[in-house]
Amino acid sequence: MGDAGYGIDPKVVQRIAQEVKDVFDLGVEIALVVGGGNIFRGIKASASGMDRASADYMGMLATVMNAVALQDSLEKIGVFTRVVSAIEMREVAEPFIRRRAIRHLEKRRLVIFAAGIGQPFFTTDTAAAMRALEIKADVLMKATGVGGIYTADPRKDANAVKIDELTYLRVLQEELAFMDASAVSLCKENRLPILVFDMTQHGNIQRVGSVRTGRASTSLLDNIHVEYYGSQMPLNQVATIHAPEASMLTVQPFDPSLINDIEKALRSSELGVNPSNDGKLIRIPIPPLTEERRKQMVKVIHEMAEDHKTAIRNIRRDSNDKLKKLLKDKAISEDEEKGGLDDVQKLTDGQIAKLTELTRHKEEEILKV
Repeated sequence: MGDAGYGIDPKVVQRIAQEVKDVFDLGVEIALVVGGGNIFRGIKASASGMDRASADYMGMLATVMNAVALQDSLEKIGVFTRVVSAIEMREVAEPFIRRRAIRHLEKRRLVIFAAGIGQPFFTTDTAAAMRALEIKADVLMKATGVGGIYTADPRKDANAVKIDELTYLRVLQEELAFMDASAVSLCKENRLPILVFDMTQHGNIQRVGSVRTGRASTSLLDNIHVEYYGSQMPLNQVATIHAPEASMLTVQPFDPSLINDIEKALRSSELGVNPSNDGKLIRIPIPPLTEERRKQMVKVIHEMAEDHKTAIRNIRRDSNDKLKKLLKDKAISEDEEKGGLDDVQKLTDGQIAKLTELTRHKEEEILKV
């Protein structure tokens, strides 16, 4: 809702969408759970005399409105998104079906879970924990308006102390109110890590979204191509890719005759994997990373970064050539050409700096044991 007292601020939604896209572009599979407090707060309405169940249902409907707003912003910047609702409303969102939601994630679609779990008396926190467990998420990240977990609300208590790391049991014993107790209990029972961060600080979503989880990701195979009817096709367009275990990927070709070609492409790639197939399914064990393998991966990442930097510089060259041609044709003045060349250089420097920073973060992530 931004600085307003209620409703949806399009600028805030657009900012969140762009920051989420930055993480999505790293290859992370993302599912979001949205609340509805900016439109309707169930507890507050209940305290004012409204029946709690009715108030909660209204709050659930508010989360659907937020989910659709977020979907609109995400799809405008190129992120394919599915809104999945626990309350059936097919004209607006898909009904929640666990396997379908997982399938969307595997197909590189961002999933937004709305309407909580479809039942009153459950908070958004509990819905987030339940959905995270159902889709076998690696981590549950709680976005707040403060920079972490404190002994009290730092906006109200100047003596509040920040806690950098703590156990589920301590949260429950000390009744730390950053998250609903039932949600924390669910995560405790299923050993799901919780990471709390301040979403109002620019770049934080990307910083926490690139957290290491140690789980094999289907995005590992994004750059694998297979020859099919004379064309080089991306692997995910000719086969279904799954991550059934933390250290295992499977590939099932749509056309069984491709299985040997796919296995060959995997073996000849720079991934260093040792796939096997049973005639129908290819299994790819992902071994623990040795120090040597980590260094090899860092080398590959730097090579990829250099390729992208070259592509950026080529775009700069083409843009400069167009500006020079416009000057030659007297379509622009010398001052306009100079201004355009300066703008192109600033854009180039900014994109290369961003790529360098992403490469540095990824190198640190891979080398961290």
